[in-house]
Amino acid sequence: MKRLAILLTSLLLLSQFGSAQEGSRLRKDLAENRKRIAAVKKKLEEANRREREIADKLADTRKRMVKAEDDLARTEKELDTAEEKLRKRKMRVRRPSIRLLRAQTALEARLREIYMEGEVSYLAVLLQSDDFTDFLNQADYLKLIVKSDSQLINTVKKHKGDLDVQRESARVAVVELTKLRAQKKNAVETLARLKAAQQDLYARLQKFQSKLETRVDDLEEISAQKEAELRDLIRRASQPGYVPIPRSAGAMIYPVNGPVTSQFGYRVHPIAGTTRLHTGMDFGVGYGVPILAADNGVVIHSGWYGGYGNTVILDHGGGFTTLYAHASSLAVNVGQTVKQGQMVSRVGSTGYSTGPPLHFELRYHGNPINPLSRL
Repeated sequence: MKRLAILLTSLLLLSQFGSAQEGSRLRKDLAENRKRIAAVKKKLEEANRREREIADKLADTRKRMVKAEDDLARTEKELDTAEEKLRKRKMRVRRPSIRLLRAQTALEARLREIYMEGEVSYLAVLLQSDDFTDFLNQADYLKLIVKSDSQLINTVKKHKGDLDVQRESARVAVVELTKLRAQKKNAVETLARLKAAQQDLYARLQKFQSKLETRVDDLEEISAQKEAELRDLIRRASQPGYVPIPRSAGAMIYPVNGPVTSQFGYRVHPIAGTTRLHTGMDFGVGYGVPILAADNGVVIHSGWYGGYGNTVILDHGGGFTTLYAHASSLAVNVGQTVKQGQMVSRVGSTGYSTGPPLHFELRYHGNPINPLSRL
């Protein structure tokens, strides 16, 4: 801010040198750019706050999911135990059932025989007996057999009834645990969907933050460039023997003779990897090739220019400037008047560069425009 105050104060001097209009334009551009930076930073702060909020929620969801998965695992283990218990109780009921069926069949056969034969059976017993005492003993024996069979059946029935109760209890437990497992499985699946949604939102927020941070960097770089232009303007206008910008020679010429490797417009940045506006044209030419002035003008910058590396900027009047970046060496000084086709620098790879290209820009009132509009 102190640096900006000095620059703005110095603008008062420019009216003495006929550059008040250009200085006013730069001051306005700087103010507007700072407003843009403040607005983007406000969005970035909100995105950061939202990111922290989502991160906290995501952490809570992960904890809940771990607990839900543990609960589901315990329930599945309990269900496995209950199903095994039910299987064993079914096996225990099966044996008494077979015994009961056999005893019932035998008893029914005896009762049916007694019912069908009635007294004849007793006569048969009498005829087969040695004496009356033997007959009574055999008849009593038959009654004891029937009574014993009946008692056995009652005992087996009671035992089977107890086992049936246990089996039903085990079956109910299995049914309830099956329902509980379904509920807990549904809870885990619901949390998994919530976790996926939160992770997606978190990733999109991080991507949005990255774009905002890139935008802030771009805007701050623009501010730095405009401050540099303002300093150059003040220095140039305050020098003794200030020379006004010469009249344009007409249409601009290409600064080098070589293939265009990247046109003006949006592209994926070769270093940052993000989509952003490519503010000029790149020419693929050899290292050290002379770079020529596109038009008559005055050098307003000659030196290091941030990511542009060694850079020359020419003022052509009427709000038009040209920029020649990534130079290996510089051939002009600030305040110097140059003619169209005069060498201003040589091709290099300084600053943020992926090779020895010439990055060439055309600006109107400080805003990049397509160079093809004037070439």
